[in-house]
Amino acid sequence: MKIQLLCVGRTREPFLRDGIEKYLRYLRPYGDIEITEVREERIADLKDAPSVRRREAERIGRALTDGMVIALDERGKEFTSHEFAQFLSDSLDRGVRKMVFIIGGALGLDESVTTRAGTVIALSRWTVTHEMARIVLLEQLYRAFTIIKGKPYHY
Repeated sequence: MKIQLLCVGRTREPFLRDGIEKYLRYLRPYGDIEITEVREERIADLKDAPSVRRREAERIGRALTDGMVIALDERGKEFTSHEFAQFLSDSLDRGVRKMVFIIGGALGLDESVTTRAGTVIALSRWTVTHEMARIVLLEQLYRAFTIIKGKPYHY
């Protein structure tokens, strides 16, 4: 399976970049995984949030290719780790060869992105930075694949 994380902005914190690289290494035996970043907008004033999200959504749209599109949004469906593993397993069984997980910028995703996505999931009801969402998603992907393969990671 091919997995793409399509993210708005860059990961600036070195400790997060290190963690991301760690989980990318862990995930390589389970499939081809890549991170694509699109430029995030500067936020001068929160009243501009809708237009910021809209411009970021245009960049996301241009970067999207084929595959099953999954948007991360706090209003999405929450999964336990086992439920997420089942979601991935079911997708593989249905013949899905590529999954694209979209992580928005600091102001989240424009509604046009969540509407376009076939699935919308929430990592948690908690708010985490868009940079931290990457490492949390990667860890949960790794955990899900170890559950699917019966490897001793998830206890």
